Formats: sequence, structure tokens, C-alpha cells
Amino acid sequence: MRITAGELRHRIIEMTNLETTRETQDKVRMAIYNLLGQYFQGGTLLDLFAGSGAMAIEGYSRGFSKIVMNDLNKKALDVCKKNCKNLGITSCEFYNMDYKDYMNTTKDMFDLIILDPPYRMDNIIEILDLCIPKLSNKGVISFEMDKNTKYPLEYKDLKLIKDKTYGIKRVVIYRR
Repeated sequence: MRITAGELRHRIIEMTNLETTRETQDKVRMAIYNLLGQYFQGGTLLDLFAGSGAMAIEGYSRGFSKIVMNDLNKKALDVCKKNCKNLGITSCEFYNMDYKDYMNTTKDMFDLIILDPPYRMDNIIEILDLCIPKLSNKGVISFEMDKNTKYPLEYKDLKLIKDKTYGIKRVVIYRR
């Protein structure tokens, strides 16, 4: 797997190769970031279900100044750490927590929250409720889900700005 753009473009990152994680393909990752605006000038990014950390690392490569990766699976988080170390990324934090515990304890605010939970988790509203208080004033949430999952077009102060299907997955992007 490779980083698709930015200062780390073409650099290879390790995949988790775990049955419990689902890597976002390079072309889908690139398409998601193209939907988000491609390049960023600073800010903090959270990858709540990090897997290999590819989405967070892609964001860092495209200009986020700090990335935070959380994954319940310790082996997946170890891959995140290894990928960041190999790429020389030092402005990163790692958490091995259930997503609810992490969101309920963090004091950080995020400019972009990446959500790619296991597809069997269709509790979209519950996850959004945990994320909204930690989203900056003009923050964005990118939510990957099964293409058949039901989701709100608007929720609280979030507005749906993009909705795109890639094979079996749907990506919806909300902006505050």
C-alpha cells in the first residue's frame, strides 16, 4: 500500500493483514481525500478505527500537523506505530482503546475525524453523537460504511456535503 499524495507520496506503508481490519485501497483513499479538499494547512486529524493508519498518514502527508490514531486491536495499532516510525512521523499519538472510551476521555478537538468502523457496526447516530463534541467549529467527518447502511442527510449541526459509493463501501462526508 502506498501514500497517494503530499510530502510522503509513493512511500510504502505496511498493511495489518488481520481478519478484523479492512484496508482502504489506495484509489479509494485518494478519492476520499479529493472529496475532502486534497491538501490541508495544519490541523489535527483523528482516525478512530485506525487499522494500519493509512488514512491518518495520508492526511499527514497532505498537510495535517498532528494525527491521532486509535484502534482496539493492539496488533493493528502496532502497525500504525511502525508505519509512522518508518516514515519519520513524530507528531502522532496512539491509543489502544474502545472507540467509546477514547471519545469519552479525550480532551482534544479535531479538524477531521475519519470513521471506518467494522461494517457490522451500523450505529451511525451513536458514533456521530460521540464525535460531534470533539469536532472543531468548521470540522469535517468522513464516514466509511457498507453501501446499504442508512444514514442521516443532516444531523444536529452536521450537514452532508458528499456521498459517494465505491464498490461495497459508501463514503459520506459531513461538515459542521
